[in-house]
Amino acid sequence: MSESRLICIVGPDGAGKSTQAEMLLKELKSRGHDCKYQWLGFNHFLSLPLLAFARVIGLSEIRTLESGRKVGYHYFERSKVISWLYPLLLLVDTLIAYVTEVAWPRKQSETTIVCDRFIFDTMVNIMLSTNQPSFPQTYTGRLFLRLIPDDTEAFVLLADEETLRGRRDDVEADESIPEKIRYYKIIAERLQLLVIDASRSPEAIHREIAATI
Repeated sequence: MSESRLICIVGPDGAGKSTQAEMLLKELKSRGHDCKYQWLGFNHFLSLPLLAFARVIGLSEIRTLESGRKVGYHYFERSKVISWLYPLLLLVDTLIAYVTEVAWPRKQSETTIVCDRFIFDTMVNIMLSTNQPSFPQTYTGRLFLRLIPDDTEAFVLLADEETLRGRRDDVEADESIPEKIRYYKIIAERLQLLVIDASRSPEAIHREIAATI
């Protein structure tokens, strides 16, 4: 594997992204590679005020479970302005996070970065929040795709709805799980990303990922 590689583990909640990212990091270090773990989930900076406003006017909600975990929903498709503005603000937020956490560190050293979540996850979030399955084909969607380096190696962890719901109570309660699975499949097919069957044991999933790098 070449130096300064960018490896991303993406997929819906409950797929085991963090577990696989940590296992892969350990694997790479055992092979003698200089690498680091980087969480690159949803980054909200400029978009925070918009999210707060959306909640005030009823376009988003957060449900708290008995365990204390929270499940959030956005209904931005009800507002043309917010469904247009949110992706743009999140694009800037994502750019800031990407430059500071990925692009700049890669420029400064030959360290391989293992990302737990990446720009693909942010795009699925936008597709879900705005009810816009065709988002990757939009102008803003194409700008998101331009942020992704050519040498990115992404693994999309996917499992059936029943399996995902059985792993965490917040996933079990999440009404949007079917849509999330569908949107990840859209992203994976359009961008020709490698899909990994995440219904198996963590060890089996790791072996498949490790064998490809």
